[in-house]
Amino acid sequence: MQYRNDIQGLRALAVMFVFFFHLSSSILPGGFIGVDMFFVISGYLITKISLNKVQKGSFKIIDFYLARVKRIIPSYYFLLLVIWLLFLFVYAPSDVGKFKFAHFWSFLFSSNTYFATLDDYFGASSSENPFLHTWTLSIEMQFYLILPILLIIFKKLKHLLVVIGILLLTFIIYSSFEILSGNKAEMYFSLIARSPEFFIGVLAAGIKFEEKTFFKENSLLFSIIGLVGLLVSLAALNESSNFPGIWSLLPCVSTLLILISPTSKVNKFLSNRILFFIGEISYSIYLWHWPLMAFYRYSTERYEFTLTETLLLTAFTIFGSLFSYYLIEKPFRKIPNRKLFLPIGALMSINFLMIYFTVPIKRKFTNIPKEYIYPIYGIDSHGKDFKQVGMLGDSTYKKKRILFLGDSHALTFKPYLDKLGKEYSLAFRTITNDGYPAIPHLGSEYITEKYKLLIYEQLLPHIRAEVELSDVIIIHFARSGNKWIVPLSKMFSSLRNNQKVLVLSDYPVLDKNPVRVNKSFLKNGDKNNNYKMTKNITNSDILKLIENNSNIRFVNFSEYDDFFEDAPFYQDTLMYYDASHLNYYGAKKYADYTGKFFIENLNWALNQKE
Repeated sequence: MQYRNDIQGLRALAVMFVFFFHLSSSILPGGFIGVDMFFVISGYLITKISLNKVQKGSFKIIDFYLARVKRIIPSYYFLLLVIWLLFLFVYAPSDVGKFKFAHFWSFLFSSNTYFATLDDYFGASSSENPFLHTWTLSIEMQFYLILPILLIIFKKLKHLLVVIGILLLTFIIYSSFEILSGNKAEMYFSLIARSPEFFIGVLAAGIKFEEKTFFKENSLLFSIIGLVGLLVSLAALNESSNFPGIWSLLPCVSTLLILISPTSKVNKFLSNRILFFIGEISYSIYLWHWPLMAFYRYSTERYEFTLTETLLLTAFTIFGSLFSYYLIEKPFRKIPNRKLFLPIGALMSINFLMIYFTVPIKRKFTNIPKEYIYPIYGIDSHGKDFKQVGMLGDSTYKKKRILFLGDSHALTFKPYLDKLGKEYSLAFRTITNDGYPAIPHLGSEYITEKYKLLIYEQLLPHIRAEVELSDVIIIHFARSGNKWIVPLSKMFSSLRNNQKVLVLSDYPVLDKNPVRVNKSFLKNGDKNNNYKMTKNITNSDILKLIENNSNIRFVNFSEYDDFFEDAPFYQDTLMYYDASHLNYYGAKKYADYTGKFFIENLNWALNQKE
């Protein structure tokens, strides 16, 4: 196949779209289509090269895979090494687990499946995850495993193109249906949903549109339509669009129209030296730009960058990209296949060892005991880690059955109840859950994420059984909006006359993660004076619901808010493990401060006559 400078220019556009989108989604709302452009280009080029070898009888599957290894793995594994080193100095210990898993699945080129099911409720968010962009490389490598097999099975080009066409239509229909059914996140990272984008390139390469007279004569028209289609995609598509699915056809077909118009003026423009060079280093740019942005967002807990920060991030991206391209990517292309295994094996071994030793080495970089940075208590009665109904306090207490339900804020309240239970000879049974409180009557209309719904459904039989048998039910949740009105109303209306309920008000939350800012569990100078505290005010509709039921009492801790006057510290010691959750120490101290008030309200429920 003749080398085409215009394809490098098209790659340059793709990586610049992605770069500006990642700087800020408000700059280029549809900039993520750059990834889809890359997939179409990859499908086109790889098929062109492979079909040419198949026709000459020189196609060897092992050579195909080794070529992909040379192109992708050296720079990629080196970047993973750099990310790991930066992590040691930047990341808070509470996020080590998420980092280790992301590194592991990225190392195996399977991060797309991992990110599709990731619950980011705890730890670093997606915009702060330095591995997030690796999902595209995972999909690309997975596709490269499949394509040569199809080429070997369907030796006749006509048969291959028919099969590819059928798969393209089937996968587009399937992914569109899944997206409309609420599985957008899963489809976004799915090989099945993204394969049609490669297949468009495969079909274009197999059909050879650019060699046909009609397309040659109208190449300028097609390339202009393609360019306009990309511009429309950039403006019309955004993060809330039902994408990929059928909407992915817009940027993908637009890319195709430019690819099959090599002689047009648009393509000649794409062949200019600047775009050509950016396209040449586009892989390295893609590798480096996102981790730098993610680490900076993580350390500052801000999404938007200032102009100075943008210029610095751009400069570091260029430096990292040039370093990667000239010292790793280019030299590895020239290494003979027989000499490839030693350096690749070394990079793989280093990454494997880094993953294995992530936790112990990170522990040497921090002096913060785990009870200050993790929810360490009551995990086995919580969410996805649920093993059994938890028991808090004095296990010898048998008079009345007290049940404690809620979400992640309730999880952090378990040390509070355990301490008071032991002091006042009380026992609490407990079930809690992430994101959605462990209360009855939630379902798919409230929990739209499949994996979260599955977790809730596994908890539900235990929740129902405990609610039915309990004398007193204590509920604590952070998300006190009116979306819980109907489930709570159903729960309250089904109470027996002798069942009492306490609904606890929530503690305040902060505007940033104190573990990241303070980098110690003891107060660290002036860094701790710029937190903003927000009170979690219970929804007025929930309060009315409580007022209208004599069996329910609202326990309002707001008169004890002076406990948080130095938040996130209490007596110069860290009492939050992130921006919105008390740590073990904080919960215990809060029990000392408000315990008597809580027990007075609990006694109201325990001493009511049946």
